[in-house]
Amino acid sequence: MTVDIYNMSDADRQAHAITAAHQASEAVTELLRFSREGSDIKGTFGDIDVVEKLLDAAKIAIECLTEDDDGQRYSSIYGDLKHELEFWI
Repeated sequence: MTVDIYNMSDADRQAHAITAAHQASEAVTELLRFSREGSDIKGTFGDIDVVEKLLDAAKIAIECLTEDDDGQRYSSIYGDLKHELEFWI
């Protein structure tokens, strides 16, 4: 799905913010778990792909910005994030 990041309603941007917060929250929870308990039997971060969740949260957060927020300054990062996350599900 292609998102026109400068053509979203405030409600769409708010929904995106919830999704970004959820992705970041899952990553933070796992980072905190690791800091207290260390690696589990499935690896450093267990079943959670912390880096990809944080990258996805950053991509979605950029989608929440408007042109008035100077969102275009993140355009190259946004493109890189989209490319990196293209096949991650």
